[in-house]
Amino acid sequence: MENIVKESIDLITPDLASFLIKLSSDELTQTRDVVPEWQTAASCLLVALGRKREFGAQVMDALLSKFPSGTVPHFFVVQTLGILAAENAFGVVPRLKDVISRMLPVLASVKHDNLRWAFCSSMGKFCDAILDYLANMDKATDKSITAEMYYGEIYSAFDVMFNVWLLTKEAKLRLAIVEAVGSMTHLMSTERLAEVTPKLIPTLSMLYRKHNEHYFITNSLCMCLDAIQKKNASILDPQLDVLLSNLHPLACVPIDFGNPVTIKNHNELLRCFNVMAKSYSDRVVGFMLNKLEVRDERSRIGTLDVLKHLINSTDDKMEDKKALVVSGLKILLSETNNQVKKILAQVVIAMAHHEYLGLEGGHLMIEFIVRQCALPVSADERQQAAGLDSEMVTNGQLKQMCDNVLQLLTNTVEHMESVLWPYLLECLAPPPYTEALTAVCRSAAHLASKKRDTEDEDYELDYDILVNVPKPHAMISRLLVMAGHPFGSGGRGVHVLNLLMALGPNLQENVVELWDAIIPKLTQFLEDNMASGKEWNQKRWEDMVLKLLSKTLEEVDDEEWICGLGYEMGGQISLYSGHPNEKNFLFKCIGVVLRKCTSRQFIQDHLNLLFATVDHSNQTEREGCAMALGFCAASHLDSAVEKLQQVAKDDMVRKSVGFLGLMKDKSEADVERVKSTVMLCYGQVTFFAPVGLITSRIEVNILRSINPHFANVKDTSVKQNLIRTVDLIGKSLHPNHLQTTDFVFQKRGDLLVHMQNYIKGEPTNLLIVRETVSLAMNACATLV
Repeated sequence: MENIVKESIDLITPDLASFLIKLSSDELTQTRDVVPEWQTAASCLLVALGRKREFGAQVMDALLSKFPSGTVPHFFVVQTLGILAAENAFGVVPRLKDVISRMLPVLASVKHDNLRWAFCSSMGKFCDAILDYLANMDKATDKSITAEMYYGEIYSAFDVMFNVWLLTKEAKLRLAIVEAVGSMTHLMSTERLAEVTPKLIPTLSMLYRKHNEHYFITNSLCMCLDAIQKKNASILDPQLDVLLSNLHPLACVPIDFGNPVTIKNHNELLRCFNVMAKSYSDRVVGFMLNKLEVRDERSRIGTLDVLKHLINSTDDKMEDKKALVVSGLKILLSETNNQVKKILAQVVIAMAHHEYLGLEGGHLMIEFIVRQCALPVSADERQQAAGLDSEMVTNGQLKQMCDNVLQLLTNTVEHMESVLWPYLLECLAPPPYTEALTAVCRSAAHLASKKRDTEDEDYELDYDILVNVPKPHAMISRLLVMAGHPFGSGGRGVHVLNLLMALGPNLQENVVELWDAIIPKLTQFLEDNMASGKEWNQKRWEDMVLKLLSKTLEEVDDEEWICGLGYEMGGQISLYSGHPNEKNFLFKCIGVVLRKCTSRQFIQDHLNLLFATVDHSNQTEREGCAMALGFCAASHLDSAVEKLQQVAKDDMVRKSVGFLGLMKDKSEADVERVKSTVMLCYGQVTFFAPVGLITSRIEVNILRSINPHFANVKDTSVKQNLIRTVDLIGKSLHPNHLQTTDFVFQKRGDLLVHMQNYIKGEPTNLLIVRETVSLAMNACATLV
């Protein structure tokens, strides 16, 4: 019947409404017993009819007829009055004075907990209806109604419910009283509120220990605090410290997202802190910052959650606390727990939106985000994460989140431009941020490109003032090397190249036009490759980036500038300790600079540097060093060969010092590793040497140096690199490479014999041996 009435309320005639109201109200009180099945249906029907303004008065008359003065009403009469007030405040509030005047005399006579529950529930709804009525006075029918009209009656009801009924052991009744009390405090005079607060706040706080379900308590407490704050906030002063101490542990309890009530309770707790901060922001913020010093993860997470809420919800009250908050959060910047760091990152977002990060210490917060973008992520982390607790935060999850945070701050928070630019450029060089360069370059490229396009006055970098921003040579070197392996750090290549192009005028005016033409083609190549899913050709890509470097040097055509770039590249070798792929490419870049440079001192210094920094036990680094020597030999063959001869003389012999040579300077293994590098270098030097010179130098300078090492090779890496060298020699002396058929290579047969001996001397049951044989067979094919 209720649903039919709701759907066809406009079709119901006054006579039919009167009949239904009479029928329902009689059914409601036909028996003094509570029979929920049909009495609930009757109550719902009355409420459905009472929602319509034309029938509301009739429903009220019917209910009040069942509630004569001086008598205890039926449970469902009280409950229905409360529900009707909640559904039709504008129809019920003008008559609430009469309803409450009938209730008050009988409250002391009510003994049954279920009826007390009905009175409490309805009283709370009456108060809410009054507050709603007063908040929307423009829609009210009786504009003479004021909150003061109800102060006396509401306090009288509060006195009975709070001081007498709350002593009950029935948990459900206690919660109903607590829920009503919160609404009732808004309809008390300031004097009465000041009178009850010293008992009200501690009592509500103690109820947390008696109930597992906290939502109704927190909701009521929040409403009480709101009433106090609006009427006279100083009333709360004596209670504040204890209240903060009581609520803080509750705010630190982890949220069960599978239980909506716990989420609602947590939100109400946050609202409590918000209300307190409106009048006591100094004390609330100070309390929270002190709690951050406690080295307890749960406490820190809860405290940060409260601070985040305060930053977002009480911006006007927090204005003069911004510097204090930024300073207070510094204690967490070295935090190691990922859960704490996750919520701290969320606080940083909130601070960014409310202009905290432009203050002193704001850059430290951005640095914190960048450091999380650089977190190491193991290949099998996803599998490990599957077995972790749902509350755990993995490095990969935190890294992804902070990547998104940095992008969000860059693209959507307009006033963050002045914070991020040019500060993000300071994050390009430090080795700990290498894995963060995808995020850093994406954001920096967006800002730089935007400022360059709009010709912003702060686009141009004054390196004398911005002492922490890397100089042009340093940025070019760093970005080119990072571009060499474009899929590192989650796909940094496109963003690194975009940043390089966007910074062009700040780095070298002469290359702007060149970069604007070439770099978009490189980024398009990367995007097309990623979209197509084709097998990646790393060598082809490296050749393209090295060609960009070479053309850049040609475009600048300034010896001093070129040497400056080379010295910077040499200085950055230490950045790539533990990153052999990037170090390999840096060596190649140095080789390109050596090829272009004409300064003998520069060439000598950097050939020395290459051999001083290469890890002779790492084939990747060894190949990079060899390529660098090869590039150098293209313009400075004699210098490259002399360096190899020097290394062979100084580092490829075992030296002994001390009494009877008992203290050894180099082990046999060390010598073999160096030998492996030198042999490969000879191959690359031969391959890249000028065609007009190599035919006259191959036997005198190259083969004479490597021939003694073909026999009795014990170290596999030496053998394999000797074979690679032979293959390179064969390619370099091929008629197509020499562009002539006149040259006759006399030692071809000797090299073939060495290769055949290697093939014959290898067993056939080991994978590494098969690699050696395969290399030797390829070398033979090249020589033939």
